[in-house]
Amino acid sequence: MDSSLVTAIAAALGSVVGAAASIITTWITQRTQASHAQREVKIRDRESLYGEFITEASRLAVEALGHNLEQPDTFVKLYGVLCRIRLVSTDAVLAAAEACCHQIVELYAKPNMTLDEFRVAVEHERLDPLRGFSAACREELGAISSEA
Repeated sequence: MDSSLVTAIAAALGSVVGAAASIITTWITQRTQASHAQREVKIRDRESLYGEFITEASRLAVEALGHNLEQPDTFVKLYGVLCRIRLVSTDAVLAAAEACCHQIVELYAKPNMTLDEFRVAVEHERLDPLRGFSAACREELGAISSEA
């Protein structure tokens, strides 16, 4: 074979290999960036949903301490958010959200608390229907963020 032909073939193959490497690297980078972006959107959406649940459940829990349940439609917004949690969350988060809702309903069923009863309940950490939910959410969001 002629040496100039070998040189030309080597140059052409080198260009093809270089171009293929560049294309593959770009494809992998874009795929990784898209995966990270999807994960970030998933986390942000769930944080927003869980925050909405926490806000509404907190409001109802505090209201339940000093009021009786006069109208069942008080729970419309909370149960709406709970149903949205059912669509996207893990079983652990869903179970914790449902338990929180049950605890709030039980708070409404109890007699109204006096200020001293409230202080004692807070001191002994007996009044936190959102503790389990918050822990389950933190665990789920941590698992999502560590997905590869």
